Amino acid sequence: MHHRSIHRAAGCLLLLGISLAACASPPAKQQNIRGALTAIGSPIQSDPIGAWSSAWKKTFTATSLSYSPDGSDVGLTALATGQAYYAALDAPLTAQQQDATKTECGPGGAFSVPTSVTSIGVVFNMPSIRSLKLTPDVLAGIFIGDINRWDDKAIAAINPGTALPDAPIVPVTASTASALASASTGYLASSPRWPSGVTNKWTKVPGGQQVKNLSDIAKKVDSTAGAIAFMDSASIGSRFDTALLSFGGSFVRMSKDSVAAAVQDGTTTTVATGVEFRLPDKTDHGYALGNVNYQAFCTSYKNGEVASLVKSWADFVVSPDGQVASTYFAGVASPSEQSLQDASRLIKKIGSDQ
Repeated sequence: MHHRSIHRAAGCLLLLGISLAACASPPAKQQNIRGALTAIGSPIQSDPIGAWSSAWKKTFTATSLSYSPDGSDVGLTALATGQAYYAALDAPLTAQQQDATKTECGPGGAFSVPTSVTSIGVVFNMPSIRSLKLTPDVLAGIFIGDINRWDDKAIAAINPGTALPDAPIVPVTASTASALASASTGYLASSPRWPSGVTNKWTKVPGGQQVKNLSDIAKKVDSTAGAIAFMDSASIGSRFDTALLSFGGSFVRMSKDSVAAAVQDGTTTTVATGVEFRLPDKTDHGYALGNVNYQAFCTSYKNGEVASLVKSWADFVVSPDGQVASTYFAGVASPSEQSLQDASRLIKKIGSDQ
């Protein structure tokens, strides 16, 4: 990310208390950008999209955005059938998905770019334990029901000197499929102990509690002594303590700095379907548990005004000022600078049939 832009936007935000959009350099021809955007997609992108929308609309005053968090697959179908101008996705487009958009999006179909990273922490309701360390092996044991007490010898072995209570562990999961489940089980899948591979849907853990929706997890953990769960950073806030996790190096606590360090170790690839960014599987100093979020756009729209409107939105989202908006107001992290630059180059090629 461009440091001057970040410092300018953050400085305006923190010191002057004025809107972020006022900090951005006004783009050329903004008076020609007008219209109502409709988008559908992932629920976990609701907060960053809200942050981008507020800042974007203050710069482009003749615009509006309607976003429906009906799910990644629903958003992709809506884009492919002309019911949405872009889709917010939990993962990058596949070649098959791109092919399905070619009727609506022109011969090149749609493409996807990374727009934010939702960090995921392991929260627990056991106030007597401080700076709890957990590994993929131990967490896998907990979430298959094999490790079911806080003073288990496997937990004690990686937390020497910590007084662990003789109390039951209560894993809390949501039954609804989600990108957070995929990312969390992806971390567990690095352990040979985990039998299920990467899956977007948890099975009920023996001795655990299962709620229906992700939004119900925080309340259940808060009200259940001994509870443990994977939760997104926005839901965690300052409300819960989180475990220090290992990604092949030392134990790391989830924080803005440790997540940013993991991003630096990530990889960016440009492929036929767009730009892909991947957090590292192993890192010595970063916190790499999270979901990379994407937005998919048509390479060509049937209307020139729509193409300009979509390009304006997409360009703002991956810009330095757009990334500051989502970081400060939605608590998500930015993908790598390289991936944002590569995304910007693709976005500038959006055109129309007119």
